Amino acid sequence: MSFAAPLALAFLGLFVPVILLYLLKQRRRRVEVSTLMFWDKILRDEQTVTSIARLKKLLSLLLQLIFIGLLAFALARPLLSGKLTGARRIVLLLDTSASMLVQEGGETRFDLARHAAQGVIRGMSMGDTMTLVTFAAEPDIVQPFTDSKKDLHDALNKIQPTHSATDFKKAVKVIEQLPPDERETHIYIVSDGAFEPVDVTAPPKTRFAWLPVGKETRNVGITAFHVRPLPYSAKDFQIHVELFNGTEKEQRLPLELRLNGHLLDAYEVAVPPGQAVSKTFRQFSAEGGELEAFVDFKDAFALDNHAYATLPKPNPIKVRLVTTENLFLEHVLSTDDGIELEKVTPDNYTDTTDARVTIFSGWVPRTTPTGNSIFVGDWPADLGLKKSGELSKQLFTEWQHDHPINRHLALQNVTIAKAVAVQSTPSFQKLAASFTDPLVLLNEDQQRKVLVFAFDTSNTDLPLRVAFPIMIANSIRYLASAETGESWANPQAGSLITTADLSRYLPKGKTNLHVIVAPDNEKISLENLGSIVPVNRAGFYRGEESETNTFPLFAASLGDANESRIKPSATLPLRAKHPIAELKTGFRLGFEPWFFLVLVGVILSCTEWVLFHRRVIE
Repeated sequence: MSFAAPLALAFLGLFVPVILLYLLKQRRRRVEVSTLMFWDKILRDEQTVTSIARLKKLLSLLLQLIFIGLLAFALARPLLSGKLTGARRIVLLLDTSASMLVQEGGETRFDLARHAAQGVIRGMSMGDTMTLVTFAAEPDIVQPFTDSKKDLHDALNKIQPTHSATDFKKAVKVIEQLPPDERETHIYIVSDGAFEPVDVTAPPKTRFAWLPVGKETRNVGITAFHVRPLPYSAKDFQIHVELFNGTEKEQRLPLELRLNGHLLDAYEVAVPPGQAVSKTFRQFSAEGGELEAFVDFKDAFALDNHAYATLPKPNPIKVRLVTTENLFLEHVLSTDDGIELEKVTPDNYTDTTDARVTIFSGWVPRTTPTGNSIFVGDWPADLGLKKSGELSKQLFTEWQHDHPINRHLALQNVTIAKAVAVQSTPSFQKLAASFTDPLVLLNEDQQRKVLVFAFDTSNTDLPLRVAFPIMIANSIRYLASAETGESWANPQAGSLITTADLSRYLPKGKTNLHVIVAPDNEKISLENLGSIVPVNRAGFYRGEESETNTFPLFAASLGDANESRIKPSATLPLRAKHPIAELKTGFRLGFEPWFFLVLVGVILSCTEWVLFHRRVIE
């Protein structure tokens, strides 16, 4: 045993004056009397009483000395060994995921979880150390191992719930990777358990305590929300929504779509009890902006009644068509809302333009242009593709389905009456072929991209198929490096994105971004933050140009089926090959030895006071 404040043992020196006071004899007063005959009997009786009086004084002295000793030891704060006190290593896992925002009788589940966590901290005993870990999309060690209850309480009070889904597997990894310790490890999990149970391989001498919070089970919400552009037009887009009904009866849920704060459309979706229903809607926007889906239904979990997406503003691609006449290409290009078309005759062609893609059909220049080009049916000799004859009656037998140019394409049964036989080189990528004969080839380097069609549009029925406008649109967007898919992919709440990823969300003309305004109006400085941007809140994120001027960047939504199923778990959400040791009773009070010493001292002091007033001691 050791002492935290050993100098306080100096108070044991009070033994000396107390003992001296008890040894001090009272001086008798001398009085003259006429005779001693009456005092003989008194003196004989006094000899009998003296032994009892001395015994009373010794009992009073003993009580006083014990009280002083207890007080001195309490002030010295004795520290007992871990083996003697049964000291523990404690890991407190606190759920901060979105479902902890469910309202439970005026408080959130996170409020209830915080109260439970405070009780665990108060229950720390002598020799215990604790670490505080929060978990949602990612685990976070808020407070490393410490025996300071104050530090743990301060760290706990600073924690706030997030809008992200739960990935409890990552939190379990923290448990499994704990270093060895001679003490027993107690894992306290404070959560609603609104997620699937996770497999765990617990370290030796580990026990688990499950502290569930929450009772609410009824909820409806949006469990999936995705927006994507249609392949042929950046102004037309699809909305995919999944609605979940966690009540006991069918609900006809009113769904509203709002664009830039204005009602875009409204629907009513019937959802059976305990099930989810998916719906796809088509919409149009020439300006882009901030899109919000809202389910007008009052429940205990309001967060999943909203979903958000940012639509990038259409940015037309300048395309130059050099041809004498190609009605198929002209029609496809002129009807594509994402293209700004310029038609040029061969006589007026020059290799100086601000067009991002130039298409040649029915005529080719002597040399390959410096920019991105598409050649239909013929190409310049300096391109490096050698012609080896003519092919007839060809079919598309294979194409790279995963290449962006071939996205959403179905080329089976497309016939080609006449094509050019090509001897390809390693610098060209074969995107589509008829058996071993390449039909569509791509060459790309750091300066330019060149796409070659080994057939003319007049020698195939491809222009009569739906695949033709999709293929042309994909080709132009790929060559112009203007794929819109990434800029439409809004991150999920709880994710982390890099500052490099932010560039794809910047509108045209915006090059520098220093401050991001989060949905709760918190300003995130990229200069102070580093290379990782946390997306912790659901809603719209905007870039800041000035105090009064912002522009849309991206949006984040919850959109997680597990978080919307808010029914709490009644059992420990862990599975293991062997039975898991659980702590269900015997939670400690957490008093240190000095408290008991003071308590015993107070009891002794009260005992002495009672005995003195009852004349038991003097």
